[in-house]
Amino acid sequence: MNETLLWAPGPLGLGQVIGESSPKGKELGTVRWVLSAMILFTCAGGVVGNGLVVWLLGSQGQRSPFSVYVLHLGMADLLFLLCMASKVILNCFRLGATGHMALEMVSRGKYFTYTAGLSLLTAISMQRCLSVLFPIWYKCRRPQHLSAVVCALLWALSLLLNTLAAIFCSEFWGWDKRHCFTIDLVISVLLMGVFTPLMAGSSLILCVRVQRSSTKTHRRPTRLYATILACVLVFLLFTLPLGIHWFFIYWLDLPKRMKTLSGLLARLFSVLSSSANPVIYFLVGRRKSRGLREPLGAVLRRALREEPELEGRETPLTTTTTDPAA
Repeated sequence: MNETLLWAPGPLGLGQVIGESSPKGKELGTVRWVLSAMILFTCAGGVVGNGLVVWLLGSQGQRSPFSVYVLHLGMADLLFLLCMASKVILNCFRLGATGHMALEMVSRGKYFTYTAGLSLLTAISMQRCLSVLFPIWYKCRRPQHLSAVVCALLWALSLLLNTLAAIFCSEFWGWDKRHCFTIDLVISVLLMGVFTPLMAGSSLILCVRVQRSSTKTHRRPTRLYATILACVLVFLLFTLPLGIHWFFIYWLDLPKRMKTLSGLLARLFSVLSSSANPVIYFLVGRRKSRGLREPLGAVLRRALREEPELEGRETPLTTTTTDPAA
């Protein structure tokens, strides 16, 4: 049979195929190609941007606590975009057994990096909130390598969750769907019921506290504050729908055409979010008076700077914490 097939996304990597022989199928096929091209174009730009962030931060000898988080977040976004682009490319071809195995592996990597990115952004927001609420503890008693330890634990947690998902939800292992539903429920509760509310709540507290402080002292909020809030807002608006689609929409009794279209739109929004973070760093860290002539490394360090700027001039590009920025 020569009918073209569309791969519809499923929970944590499961999928279905739907035909294009009907008029609605042909219309969906056109939309699929257009959205796929937009996803690939966005992924290309995001890979370049996040690659620059990882290279600039990775080349620093010493890093501030928040630059450690941003380095790991950049790696998670970079890998997520590569996995997303690979999956879109694989979906454009008719797949045999080997192709479906490659698609499964790419899907595993995509869910793994999505989980890591969400948890890392939650950690960034929470630690910044703690640094504002408990400044003495943060400056004097915070463990020196707290950021690196937290990043390692979050990567390990993401790997564990997605390994379990690979075992119970992969079509190649043949487990009953009830097992997949169970692990899907556990992951969705953790990500959507724990990490996301913590991220949103700590960001809201940070916003209110910093705005009150700046009103009383007449000092501008730090650039790091603006960077974190912008990244969290972009995530909640663009990337969260992908998690909702993965963990909830699949289990609803909706038409396959609607599920496929919502999946494509969620993918597009998610790659826009992952590609937007480097742009946020540049917009927050740049000085308007210098335009585009300033080195990217200096712009990035300024976007992640924790101390407020002095009126009328720039403060030195260092931090007041125990881990000085390069």
